[in-house]
Amino acid sequence: MAPLDCAKSALAAVDTKQIVYRFFVGTDQSQTVDLLFDKKTFRLLIPETAPRPDWAKLSHQRCANCTLPDDCSYCPAALGIAMFLPAFENRVSHEKTVVEVETPNRTIVAKTTFQSAMASLMGLVCATSGCPLTRFLRPMARFHMPFSDEQETLFRSFSSWLLAGYVESRMAGVGVCVTLDGLKGKYQDLSIMNAALGNRIRNSVKRDAALNAVIILDLFAQIAPDNIDNGFEDILETFTVEEDD
Repeated sequence: MAPLDCAKSALAAVDTKQIVYRFFVGTDQSQTVDLLFDKKTFRLLIPETAPRPDWAKLSHQRCANCTLPDDCSYCPAALGIAMFLPAFENRVSHEKTVVEVETPNRTIVAKTTFQSAMASLMGLVCATSGCPLTRFLRPMARFHMPFSDEQETLFRSFSSWLLAGYVESRMAGVGVCVTLDGLKGKYQDLSIMNAALGNRIRNSVKRDAALNAVIILDLFAQIAPDNIDNGFEDILETFTVEEDD
Protein backbone atom coordinates (compact mmCIF):
# COMPACT_ATOMS: atom_id res chain seq x y z
CA MET A 1 0.00 0.00 0.00
CA ALA A 2 1.25 3.44 -0.84
CA PRO A 3 2.02 5.80 2.05
CA LEU A 4 -0.65 8.32 2.99
CA ASP A 5 0.87 11.73 2.37
CA CYS A 6 -1.32 13.79 4.68
CA ALA A 7 1.31 16.52 4.99
CA LYS A 8 1.26 18.21 1.60
CA SER A 9 3.90 20.59 0.33
CA ALA A 10 1.37 23.44 0.39
CA LEU A 11 1.76 23.44 4.17
CA ALA A 12 5.53 23.60 4.09
CA ALA A 13 5.63 27.35 4.69
CA VAL A 14 3.79 27.00 8.01
CA ASP A 15 5.89 26.58 11.15
CA THR A 16 4.92 23.02 11.97
CA LYS A 17 5.46 19.96 14.06
CA GLN A 18 5.07 16.47 12.68
CA ILE A 19 3.82 13.15 14.02
CA VAL A 20 4.03 10.02 11.87
CA TYR A 21 2.21 6.71 12.37
CA ARG A 22 3.58 3.69 10.51
CA PHE A 23 1.59 0.43 10.47
CA PHE A 24 3.30 -2.88 9.65
CA VAL A 25 1.37 -6.09 8.96
CA GLY A 26 3.21 -9.28 7.99
CA THR A 27 5.05 -8.87 4.73
CA ASP A 28 2.81 -6.03 3.55
CA GLN A 29 4.36 -2.69 2.78
CA SER A 30 4.03 -0.28 5.68
CA GLN A 31 1.08 2.11 5.78
CA THR A 32 2.06 5.63 6.79
CA VAL A 33 -0.10 8.44 8.17
CA ASP A 34 1.91 11.67 8.20
CA LEU A 35 0.34 14.50 10.18
CA LEU A 36 1.39 18.14 10.47
CA PHE A 37 0.38 20.53 13.24
CA ASP A 38 0.65 24.28 13.64
CA LYS A 39 3.60 24.71 15.99
CA LYS A 40 1.98 27.53 17.99
CA THR A 41 -1.58 26.22 18.42
CA PHE A 42 -0.93 22.54 17.70
CA ARG A 43 -3.99 22.44 15.48
CA LEU A 44 -4.02 19.73 12.83
CA LEU A 45 -3.28 21.11 9.36
CA ILE A 46 -5.53 19.67 6.67
CA PRO A 47 -4.38 20.20 3.06
CA GLU A 48 -6.76 21.75 0.55
CA THR A 49 -6.40 18.57 -1.52
CA ALA A 50 -7.48 16.27 1.33
CA PRO A 51 -10.65 14.18 0.84
CA ARG A 52 -13.94 15.83 1.79
CA PRO A 53 -16.52 13.03 1.78
CA ASP A 54 -20.20 13.61 2.38
CA TRP A 55 -20.07 11.81 5.74
CA ALA A 56 -17.67 14.51 6.99
CA LYS A 57 -20.12 17.34 6.31
CA LEU A 58 -21.27 19.07 9.48
CA SER A 59 -24.92 18.41 8.67
CA HIS A 60 -24.38 14.63 8.46
CA GLN A 61 -25.01 12.97 11.85
CA ARG A 62 -24.16 16.26 13.55
CA CYS A 63 -23.42 16.04 17.28
CA ALA A 64 -26.42 17.04 19.38
CA ASN A 65 -24.16 19.34 21.41
CA CYS A 66 -22.13 20.76 18.51
CA THR A 67 -21.31 24.45 19.03
CA LEU A 68 -20.04 25.21 15.52
CA PRO A 69 -22.00 27.75 13.44
CA ASP A 70 -24.36 26.39 10.80
CA ASP A 71 -22.33 27.95 8.00
CA CYS A 72 -19.39 25.67 8.83
CA SER A 73 -19.32 23.16 5.99
CA TYR A 74 -17.46 20.25 7.59
CA CYS A 75 -17.02 18.62 10.97
CA PRO A 76 -13.35 19.25 11.85
CA ALA A 77 -12.83 15.89 13.54
CA ALA A 78 -14.46 13.96 10.71
CA LEU A 79 -12.42 15.86 8.14
CA GLY A 80 -9.22 14.92 9.91
CA ILE A 81 -10.17 11.24 10.10
CA ALA A 82 -11.20 11.25 6.43
CA MET A 83 -7.57 11.83 5.46
CA PHE A 84 -6.62 8.27 6.37
CA LEU A 85 -9.81 6.26 6.97
CA PRO A 86 -10.06 4.74 3.45
CA ALA A 87 -6.73 2.99 3.95
CA PHE A 88 -8.09 1.17 7.00
CA GLU A 89 -11.66 0.45 5.92
CA ASN A 90 -10.94 -3.29 5.55
CA ARG A 91 -9.08 -3.74 8.84
CA VAL A 92 -10.48 -6.01 11.53
CA SER A 93 -10.42 -4.88 15.16
CA HIS A 94 -8.24 -7.64 16.60
CA GLU A 95 -5.91 -7.94 13.61
CA LYS A 96 -2.33 -7.63 14.85
CA THR A 97 -0.04 -4.85 13.73
CA VAL A 98 3.29 -3.35 14.71
CA VAL A 99 2.96 0.41 14.94
CA GLU A 100 5.78 2.93 15.02
CA VAL A 101 4.86 6.43 16.17
CA GLU A 102 7.46 9.12 15.54
CA THR A 103 6.99 12.37 17.46
CA PRO A 104 9.34 15.36 17.79
CA ASN A 105 10.58 14.02 21.16
CA ARG A 106 10.62 10.25 20.78
CA THR A 107 9.75 7.22 18.68
CA ILE A 108 7.48 4.59 20.22
CA VAL A 109 6.99 1.09 18.81
CA ALA A 110 4.22 -1.24 19.94
CA LYS A 111 2.80 -4.60 18.91
CA THR A 112 -0.92 -4.14 19.24
CA THR A 113 -4.27 -4.48 17.46
CA PHE A 114 -5.68 -2.25 14.78
CA GLN A 115 -8.49 -1.10 17.04
CA SER A 116 -6.06 0.06 19.73
CA ALA A 117 -3.68 1.68 17.27
CA MET A 118 -6.48 3.47 15.47
CA ALA A 119 -7.95 4.64 18.77
CA SER A 120 -4.63 6.30 19.53
CA LEU A 121 -4.42 7.88 16.07
CA MET A 122 -8.05 8.99 15.98
CA GLY A 123 -7.81 10.41 19.49
CA LEU A 124 -4.86 12.54 18.41
CA VAL A 125 -6.66 13.76 15.31
CA CYS A 126 -9.89 14.59 17.13
CA ALA A 127 -8.06 16.48 19.89
CA THR A 128 -6.19 18.66 17.40
CA SER A 129 -8.84 18.98 14.68
CA GLY A 130 -10.31 22.27 15.84
CA CYS A 131 -13.51 20.72 17.15
CA PRO A 132 -14.64 22.91 20.09
CA LEU A 133 -15.66 19.85 22.10
CA THR A 134 -12.16 18.35 22.01
CA ARG A 135 -10.10 21.53 22.39
CA PHE A 136 -9.48 20.87 26.09
CA LEU A 137 -7.46 17.79 25.10
CA ARG A 138 -5.02 19.66 22.89
CA PRO A 139 -2.45 20.48 25.61
CA MET A 140 -2.05 16.73 26.15
CA ALA A 141 -1.85 16.15 22.40
CA ARG A 142 1.22 18.40 22.24
CA PHE A 143 3.02 15.66 24.20
CA HIS A 144 1.32 12.78 22.44
CA MET A 145 1.76 9.44 24.20
CA PRO A 146 0.20 6.70 22.07
CA PHE A 147 -1.23 3.44 23.43
CA SER A 148 -1.96 4.83 26.91
CA ASP A 149 -4.14 2.65 29.11
CA GLU A 150 -7.03 3.93 31.22
CA GLN A 151 -4.91 4.74 34.27
CA GLU A 152 -2.28 6.68 32.36
CA THR A 153 -4.92 8.56 30.38
CA LEU A 154 -6.71 9.62 33.56
CA PHE A 155 -3.45 10.65 35.24
CA ARG A 156 -2.38 12.82 32.32
CA SER A 157 -5.85 14.27 31.75
CA PHE A 158 -6.46 15.25 35.36
CA SER A 159 -2.94 16.63 35.72
CA SER A 160 -3.19 18.67 32.53
CA TRP A 161 -6.55 20.16 33.50
CA LEU A 162 -5.46 21.12 37.01
CA LEU A 163 -2.17 22.60 35.82
CA ALA A 164 -3.95 24.65 33.14
CA GLY A 165 -6.32 26.04 35.76
CA TYR A 166 -3.47 26.86 38.10
CA VAL A 167 -1.42 28.64 35.44
CA GLU A 168 -4.45 30.56 34.16
CA SER A 169 -5.28 31.74 37.67
CA ARG A 170 -1.71 32.81 38.43
CA MET A 171 -1.37 34.65 35.12
CA ALA A 172 -4.63 36.48 35.78
CA GLY A 173 -3.40 37.46 39.24
CA VAL A 174 -6.36 35.92 41.04
CA GLY A 175 -6.60 33.42 43.84
CA VAL A 176 -6.05 29.83 42.80
CA CYS A 177 -9.04 27.52 43.30
CA VAL A 178 -8.84 24.70 40.77
CA THR A 179 -11.26 21.77 40.66
CA LEU A 180 -12.14 18.96 38.28
CA ASP A 181 -15.78 19.94 38.05
CA GLY A 182 -15.37 21.58 34.66
CA LEU A 183 -13.45 18.60 33.29
CA LYS A 184 -16.30 16.27 34.17
CA GLY A 185 -18.65 18.25 31.94
CA LYS A 186 -16.10 18.30 29.12
CA TYR A 187 -15.88 14.52 29.11
CA GLN A 188 -19.64 14.15 29.21
CA ASP A 189 -19.86 16.34 26.10
CA LEU A 190 -17.07 14.29 24.53
CA SER A 191 -19.05 11.08 25.00
CA ILE A 192 -21.97 12.58 23.07
CA MET A 193 -19.55 13.53 20.32
CA ASN A 194 -18.08 10.01 20.18
CA ALA A 195 -21.52 8.50 19.63
CA ALA A 196 -22.16 10.84 16.71
CA LEU A 197 -18.69 10.18 15.28
CA GLY A 198 -19.34 6.45 15.29
CA ASN A 199 -22.57 7.02 13.38
CA ARG A 200 -20.72 9.19 10.88
CA ILE A 201 -18.18 6.58 9.88
CA ARG A 202 -20.38 3.47 10.23
CA ASN A 203 -21.27 3.34 6.54
CA SER A 204 -17.80 4.41 5.41
CA VAL A 205 -15.91 1.29 6.49
CA LYS A 206 -16.26 -2.38 5.54
CA ARG A 207 -14.79 -3.88 8.73
CA ASP A 208 -14.89 -2.87 12.38
CA ALA A 209 -11.43 -1.61 13.41
CA ALA A 210 -12.28 2.09 13.10
CA LEU A 211 -15.68 1.70 14.77
CA ASN A 212 -14.21 -0.16 17.74
CA ALA A 213 -11.52 2.50 17.98
CA VAL A 214 -14.26 5.06 18.63
CA ILE A 215 -15.75 2.76 21.28
CA ILE A 216 -12.35 2.62 23.03
CA LEU A 217 -12.12 6.40 22.98
CA ASP A 218 -15.60 6.62 24.44
CA LEU A 219 -14.71 4.24 27.27
CA PHE A 220 -11.93 6.65 28.25
CA ALA A 221 -14.41 9.54 28.09
CA GLN A 222 -16.83 7.73 30.40
CA ILE A 223 -14.36 6.65 33.08
CA ALA A 224 -13.19 10.21 33.78
CA PRO A 225 -16.53 11.44 35.24
CA ASP A 226 -16.90 8.14 37.10
CA ASN A 227 -13.53 8.63 38.77
CA ILE A 228 -14.24 12.24 39.67
CA ASP A 229 -17.49 11.16 41.36
CA ASN A 230 -16.20 7.97 42.98
CA GLY A 231 -12.93 8.73 44.72
CA PHE A 232 -10.48 8.35 41.81
CA GLU A 233 -10.53 4.58 42.18
CA ASP A 234 -8.61 3.93 38.95
CA ILE A 235 -5.66 6.21 39.76
CA LEU A 236 -5.53 6.19 43.54
CA GLU A 237 -2.84 3.51 43.65
CA THR A 238 -0.47 5.64 41.58
CA PHE A 239 0.07 7.80 44.66
CA THR A 240 0.97 4.84 46.86
CA VAL A 241 4.61 4.79 47.96
CA GLU A 242 6.45 3.03 50.75
CA GLU A 243 6.18 4.67 54.14
CA ASP A 244 9.20 6.24 55.75
CA ASP A 245 10.94 4.19 58.40
